[in-house]
Amino acid sequence: MNTGFFVRLAPLVLFLMICSNAAFAVRIKDLAGIRGMRDNKLIGFSIVIGLNGTGDSAESLMSRKPLKNALERMGISMSLGEIRGRSLAAVMVTSTLPAFAKQGQKLDVTVSALGDAVSLRGGILIMTPLRAPNREVFAVAQGAVVDIPMGVELPDARSMIGSQEFKFDPKRNIVPTVGHVIGGALVEREINLELNTRTRLFLNLKAPDFTTAFRLAKVINRNLGDGSARASDAGTVEVSVPSSYLGQTVELISRIENMDIEPDAVAKVVLDERTGTIVMGTHVRILPIAISYGNLNLRIGEKQVIKDPKARRAKTDAEPEPEEQGNVILFKGGVDIKEVVDGLNKIGISNSDLIEVLKTVKSAGALQAELIIK
Repeated sequence: MNTGFFVRLAPLVLFLMICSNAAFAVRIKDLAGIRGMRDNKLIGFSIVIGLNGTGDSAESLMSRKPLKNALERMGISMSLGEIRGRSLAAVMVTSTLPAFAKQGQKLDVTVSALGDAVSLRGGILIMTPLRAPNREVFAVAQGAVVDIPMGVELPDARSMIGSQEFKFDPKRNIVPTVGHVIGGALVEREINLELNTRTRLFLNLKAPDFTTAFRLAKVINRNLGDGSARASDAGTVEVSVPSSYLGQTVELISRIENMDIEPDAVAKVVLDERTGTIVMGTHVRILPIAISYGNLNLRIGEKQVIKDPKARRAKTDAEPEPEEQGNVILFKGGVDIKEVVDGLNKIGISNSDLIEVLKTVKSAGALQAELIIK
């Protein structure tokens, strides 16, 4: 089986799949969200205990000082020098508080070592208040640290750093000094979002666009009545709660979220030079241009020069399809990029060559789309 053929055909197949349905409808809930309904980041500092000789060293006071303070609050007094061993580690604890989280709801937390601990495997996170940027406590975390690969568990763990045994798992992208406490945080404070008392709602588009915002307002007005919604800017649509939905805002939001809309998008071409992947959106056009790349000659917007008089009489300007002459591809001006890719694939151009051609076309100012190179 000729794998080169499929490699050359892949960009064209991908593009045809994208462009087969240029106009499509999606739900409003996939494009926009209610203002104020967002996640909130929480953070806290704590200690992981019970480590099997893989915690912070005696030189690291980051874990010993907090432990000394915690013991003193329990009525136990001791000096820093009396806290020995590598069974504890200072960690930073992070979590995400979702919108409408209620008291008693459990959250997952991430635990990351701050000192010179080698591994957090087998440790226990002690009680940790999780705070918002305003310093208010919204959750409290505690529990066993899990989701850590087999690490170094020898008493002299520090000497094992850099050894073949001490490695992270590249497939799961985790290291022994970062773990999780699944359901380890309990929500203590709720974020009050009173929806049923509101007379206006604001929909924030995830990707601001004037055309999409206008269409969104138009769809809502068509379903709820004229004047129910208006686009404030490219990223916001203001909705007035109809009198029939006063006190029933949740029902109104549910109805709006499930309305269908045809979003608009900026023309984009994404090139991944590492993998050779090319993704092209709709509305991508190329202005008249001529390109010479290796054995390839690409002309867009120029009339074909035909020496044979009979061929000249046979050819008309109304022909939309490109003409192929060896490695010469000719197109009309303002051609859709689909036709260009189709023509280039006819002569067996590789992904790397196609990427270079598109970069050159963009540099010349002929590619009417945003070019993103990764």
